[in-house]
Amino acid sequence: MEKLKYFAQLLGSVVVWIFVAITAFLLFWVDFLVWLLTFWWDKRLWLLHRYSILWAMSYIWINPFWRIRFEGKDNLDRRKTYVIVSNHQSSFDIALLYRINTHFKWVSKRELVKVPVIGWNLLLNKHILIDRQNAFSSKKLLLEGCKNLGMRNSVLVFPEGTRTPDGRVRRFKEGAFLLAQQAKVPILPLVIEGSKDVLPKPGIISLKQTFTIRVLPEIPYDSFKDMSAADLTKRINTLITDTHMAMAPKWYR
Repeated sequence: MEKLKYFAQLLGSVVVWIFVAITAFLLFWVDFLVWLLTFWWDKRLWLLHRYSILWAMSYIWINPFWRIRFEGKDNLDRRKTYVIVSNHQSSFDIALLYRINTHFKWVSKRELVKVPVIGWNLLLNKHILIDRQNAFSSKKLLLEGCKNLGMRNSVLVFPEGTRTPDGRVRRFKEGAFLLAQQAKVPILPLVIEGSKDVLPKPGIISLKQTFTIRVLPEIPYDSFKDMSAADLTKRINTLITDTHMAMAPKWYR
């Protein structure tokens, strides 16, 4: 019975990956057309980002057995500019976090540029690409982050730096919090749960899953302007960890 269940899951995963590969390539050309028609006057690439939201969410909406529980949405003011920070459970987070439906730029590792479609979309949208092996990556984050925040583009960062190996929230790096202090903008903490379960094994997809995105109250700039970056990082790390632990205690047993 277990072997039959695994085979069915494997077969379903193959079908999903083939579908995603084909449609992603086709939908990218719409992405390119939107960019071509708007980049010269839409300097924030707001319309291109709107299309990216629709594109990403279509992969979740098409599966009736995937559901997103979006909590604390009143804590998100789409008229404001934030440094948005979130825990990072799996590569599925990239699609999932478009659900917050606000304008932002990702902070992403530069290696993703080499990935067809995903990398092309990152370049067209002018997301902030960081070479984690480069000693100047932190400086680039601050420079490009401040530039985008000055244009009223929120900046979304995974302060863990990489995906969690075991579901637990890991130690945060200081870059996102230095950026918020330098740009004098509030921090908006997010907590996500369920995306690690959707990819239980490499290449395998769980076709029935509930995802949770919880938006915590924003942290106003005045409340942390005099804190050290290290203390601020620890404060938000603890806040997100404690919230996630209450949401998903199974990862911390």
